[in-house]
Amino acid sequence: MDRTTTLLGVAAAIAIFAVCLLGERRPREFGKPRLFPYIPVMMVCLVVVIGLLAHLVALVTGRPVGS
Repeated sequence: MDRTTTLLGVAAAIAIFAVCLLGERRPREFGKPRLFPYIPVMMVCLVVVIGLLAHLVALVTGRPVGS
């Protein structure tokens, strides 16, 4: 992936995280469960953002992250 694709992926993951955060903070009626699992989706978005930021650092510096 090039730099543009990586930045678009980071932006998309942050946007999905923000939408899930708004959905999680929305009040709900007593006794009605949420039908969408916001917290697991937010955790996946965080993992994706961390991975893509590491990839972006590797692209900018020219060195792999592990070495």
